[in-house]
Amino acid sequence: MKKIMEFNYDIKQLKSFLEVLNENSFTRASRKLRVGQATVSHHIGQLEKVLGVKLINRTAHGITVTGEGKIFRAYCESVFRDIEALKEEMAAGAPAGLTTVAASTIPSAYLLPGVLADARKKFPGIAYRLAVADSREAVGMVKEGLAEAGIVGTEYRHPSLVFTPVCRDEIVLIAPRGFPAHVKIRELASMPFIIREQGSGTRRTCEEALAGHGIVPSALQTVMECSTTEAIKESVAAGLGVSFISRLAIAREVKARAFHVIDVEELKIERSFFFVHSGIRHLQRPAALLLELFIESYSAGGSKS
Repeated sequence: MKKIMEFNYDIKQLKSFLEVLNENSFTRASRKLRVGQATVSHHIGQLEKVLGVKLINRTAHGITVTGEGKIFRAYCESVFRDIEALKEEMAAGAPAGLTTVAASTIPSAYLLPGVLADARKKFPGIAYRLAVADSREAVGMVKEGLAEAGIVGTEYRHPSLVFTPVCRDEIVLIAPRGFPAHVKIRELASMPFIIREQGSGTRRTCEEALAGHGIVPSALQTVMECSTTEAIKESVAAGLGVSFISRLAIAREVKARAFHVIDVEELKIERSFFFVHSGIRHLQRPAALLLELFIESYSAGGSKS
């Protein structure tokens, strides 16, 4: 159903399709829509032609919907929900209400709070529900419609999603006292590593960067896998091992000398944080406002202005 993103449709065609399914009949659908049955049939035929799939099968007892038709029905229903939501927003004026945002660990703690505070200052009627997950889970929530938008540290390409880079980040190697300040990249294999969990954007970015130097994950001595940034920092400070982590998350600890950043020769790991939202559902105004504020707040270098 990738063609959904590409075709131009008439809203009347979508109405005809939904009414045929709701009424289980072309005849009853045409009566309800107050158009001729031939018009309804033409609308369905045009949709099937453009999409290149069969949506509905006629039977002696009515109609049956195909697997592709079921997928397209969900899409059509989302279109009409978004139209109604847009009407309500236009009538209401200033954005308001509760909007769910899914964010991975780093942006939820170090990027979103300031942007959410700015949003509240501009529009006090807005409220946000923040769901913290790893990048893969956060993207999944947006894809399934469980979150209006997400802020993640890696781009998971999907035809129904839109990823917009909003700021830059650097991932560095931190170590407890007793570890050198400078190492060669081949020396990483002899160090005890604390790593992020599967699905983490940080882990994915690091693995891709190391692979570019011929280092596979199995070559590292993993002593612990951890799903929270705070636990990783505490574990490094306690002397358990070294870890790759966002520079955004360590300013306070480095200043307090709880651990230090190791300069790894020939290795520089950078990434973007992305604002992700559905490309087939209308982006609600509270979520659109967040995107605008991210773009306003963060310069090309990734620092809040």
